[in-house]
Amino acid sequence: MWIPPEAPSNEIERLEALAQYGILDTARDERYDRIARIAAKAYAADIAFLSFVDAQQQWMKAKTSDVLHDFVARDASVCTLVISSGESLVFEDMRTAPELEGHPLARDMPWRFYASVPIRGEGSNVLGTLCIMRTDPGTPADFELETLLDLAAITSHELSLTLHNTQLREQSNTDSLTGIHNRRKLDEEMPRAIRRSTRTSTPATLLLIDLDHFKEVNDRLGHQAGDDLLARFAAFLQSFPRRPDDVLARFGGEEFALILAGTDEDGGVAVATRIIASLAKTQMPHPARGQLSASIGIAALGAADDKNSWLARADRALYLAKGLGRAALSVA
Repeated sequence: MWIPPEAPSNEIERLEALAQYGILDTARDERYDRIARIAAKAYAADIAFLSFVDAQQQWMKAKTSDVLHDFVARDASVCTLVISSGESLVFEDMRTAPELEGHPLARDMPWRFYASVPIRGEGSNVLGTLCIMRTDPGTPADFELETLLDLAAITSHELSLTLHNTQLREQSNTDSLTGIHNRRKLDEEMPRAIRRSTRTSTPATLLLIDLDHFKEVNDRLGHQAGDDLLARFAAFLQSFPRRPDDVLARFGGEEFALILAGTDEDGGVAVATRIIASLAKTQMPHPARGQLSASIGIAALGAADDKNSWLARADRALYLAKGLGRAALSVA
């Protein structure tokens, strides 16, 4: 009977390493698609795929057939055995393999022969797998794992380049005044948040936060004082992203954005309410209004939303909040 294997002993370190690469829920990438195509051709396989595995799911970064789902629950994945052991794995026939008896998927898939090798990141953590599958059972003549292992090593090299590029991109994605993410980073993260929400069937909510009557700060105290207040406000906001996939960014001028991963509309309202209340307690000075306040537009991600429609709904909600007066919030 199928019993999902326990996570490897270094699971926390492995997940932290995976998060460093920022690769989950990213768009298709020809570098990884190419590796999957080569694997399929080299082994005359019916399908090849390259996947990464987080705490809950296996996500296909590249695959040679759309018959295979984009993601699968980790406990229902054959590849979770590779993540657990850190070793390559071959099944001559997944339908008859004793290790897969009672497996929720293996007996019903059209593929029978299976071969998988681990994909390692820097530090040798197993981040995912490179696999081939064939509809015919039995080990093909002259089969060997060497080519698949070589392709996995190339994948690891591409991951190192990805990590390096991610670190460089972070520098260009940082707002120089406030030290938080900038609009460019927000534009990258919104589609990724949408893909993640689809993959994990979890909600996401966007907050647009605008400082009330901020022009009066610049007009009365000068732009340097305005910049100092913006930096102070950004530092204040940094306590509100709580989850690893939350994203705080300066949207532009005195406007900020906060993507709340795994958070529905009610949760977004709760966070917005805390921001408004905490800002009042902080009592940042405003030269004409006594103290600084902010208005917030809230938009939970809808099933039909893309980046532009999601952002437009949050912007409309912010416009309505501004119309209510200072320290207000509105929901799209």
